[in-house]
Amino acid sequence: MRGRPFELMAWLREADPDKTYEVKEVRKSRSLTQNAYYWSMLGQLAAKLNMPESEVHLGMLREWGVSQVVSVDDRVPCGDYFRYFDIAGHDPLMERNIVKVYKGSSQMDSAEFSRLINGMREECEAQGIDVATPEEIAKMRFAEPDRR
Repeated sequence: MRGRPFELMAWLREADPDKTYEVKEVRKSRSLTQNAYYWSMLGQLAAKLNMPESEVHLGMLREWGVSQVVSVDDRVPCGDYFRYFDIAGHDPLMERNIVKVYKGSSQMDSAEFSRLINGMREECEAQGIDVATPEEIAKMRFAEPDRR
C-alpha cells in the first residue's frame, strides 16, 4: 500500500499483527530518456579514451555515484554478491575485508542518476565531446540568426 503517513498508520492498525512491514519513501525512478542519454555519452567517452565501456562506467560510479562501505568475511568472494565494488582494506584480526560497494545505475533513483549524468557531462566536456541534449540542440537551432 502507498499513502500518506496517517493513512498508512490507520491501515496498519487494522492489518494482521503477526506480519512484519517495511516502511520506505517512494522516490521517482530514472527515466528512459535519462538512461539513453547517459549510455550514449558513456559510449562516446569510452571510444575517445579507448577504454572498455565497463571500465568507464565503473569509474563514473566511483566518482559520481552512490556508495556504501561494508565489512565482509574475507572468505566470501565479493564478486558473488556485489557487481560494482572496491576492496578498501582488510582487518586481519576479524578476518574481514572492508569493501566499498557502488550502487548500479539501474538501482538509482532520479536524483542519484541526475548526479551521475551531470558527472558524465563534465567528463565528456573535458574531453571535447559534444553533449548537448536534444532540447539544447533545438534551442540552438531556433536561436540562430536569419542569414538571408
